[in-house]
Amino acid sequence: MNFLSLSFWFGIQPPTFVSWVSNFFVVAFLAMTVVGIGVKVYGAKSGMEKLMRRAVERVGSLFLTMGLLGLLWWAMTYEKVPMLSMRIWIIAWLALVGYWIWLIVKYVRVEIPAKHAMAKEREQYEKWLPKPKK
Repeated sequence: MNFLSLSFWFGIQPPTFVSWVSNFFVVAFLAMTVVGIGVKVYGAKSGMEKLMRRAVERVGSLFLTMGLLGLLWWAMTYEKVPMLSMRIWIIAWLALVGYWIWLIVKYVRVEIPAKHAMAKEREQYEKWLPKPKK
């Protein structure tokens, strides 16, 4: 098996995996799915602030979605479905995971501090405004 050959990545009906590789994929994708469910439940039940809770829920969505897509891809390779069992799908899966992680990191490092700064600025502005009478 040559990892650099086009037939390895783009073969319409790739050969089946060795049993330990297949088991590794199943365990990894199942673990991602379970971790995704756990992180989403933790995000919903935790008492953290709203913006960080959204970030945690995004991480949970990443793990849950990618775990389920990975299991779907593994099922297609196990059943030897011609186009859907191609190995190039694992590269597409990895690219999608990388892009999703980049979006989450951007949200945590850029958007959350910007929203905090805007809230602080709004608080400074509103302290001079008249308050409604009760």
